[in-house]
Amino acid sequence: MNLVAFLTDWGLSSYYVSVCKSVIKRINKNADIIDITHSAGHFNIKKYAALILRAARDFEEGTVFLCVVDPTVGSSRKPIALKTSKYNYYFVGPDNGLFTFLMQEFGVKESVELSDNRFFYKTDYSSTFHGRDIFAPVAAYISKGISIDHFGPKTEKLITFDVQKPIIEDNKVICDYLYSDDFGNIETNLSSNYLEHLDIGKEVTVEINGIKEVVRFVKNYSEVKKGELLLHVDSSGFYEVSANQSNAAHKFNLTDDFEGKVKIYLEL
Repeated sequence: MNLVAFLTDWGLSSYYVSVCKSVIKRINKNADIIDITHSAGHFNIKKYAALILRAARDFEEGTVFLCVVDPTVGSSRKPIALKTSKYNYYFVGPDNGLFTFLMQEFGVKESVELSDNRFFYKTDYSSTFHGRDIFAPVAAYISKGISIDHFGPKTEKLITFDVQKPIIEDNKVICDYLYSDDFGNIETNLSSNYLEHLDIGKEVTVEINGIKEVVRFVKNYSEVKKGELLLHVDSSGFYEVSANQSNAAHKFNLTDDFEGKVKIYLEL
């Protein structure tokens, strides 16, 4: 259980990520730390919640996930650790909705509030750097085999944000736009399980942000012309609107301000 998967919204231009890794190594010198991402924008909890779910599916059972997207650090929001029912994953971070999607997918076996400062890096911990002083050391101790019930009392209820499941009526689908990646691929919450009957090559009308485009449902980008829009199932099993060697988000005038706030309409 020495594997720690690390995700933040801090970027890599400062020392924050390296310091947290150093704290982990001070506690568990055998810890193997894998970076998920630190540079997918700032403060967008729903976007990172989606990224965590997509990444977690490919990690081994028992992985410890250190996840810090924490715009209200130092406020009344609780620092927590949880263990999932499926795969026995551990997640350490703020109780602010960041773990919404993974809790839906994997379930929660146990969750605790991190209150025992014997496991903190500093007992006089910083009010703005819980990543270093609370979350990183707790993740390190879990990676050494310490049960999460050592860190504080059980939590009765964890914070989640409202998630509307995709709506499918006849030949129309309404789903959420979660985020776009660096390629401009438009990521949705529409799992491939919802539309198992959709035939390859079928034309689909996509409406996002008030813009309508007719695209083809294909298996990969190269099945359409360069610059042409397409619909396909991405490597994480979700429907994605993309453009071959171009930027689909730009074609629909999407920016970071729209992430998690826009619906996608598909007419099949």
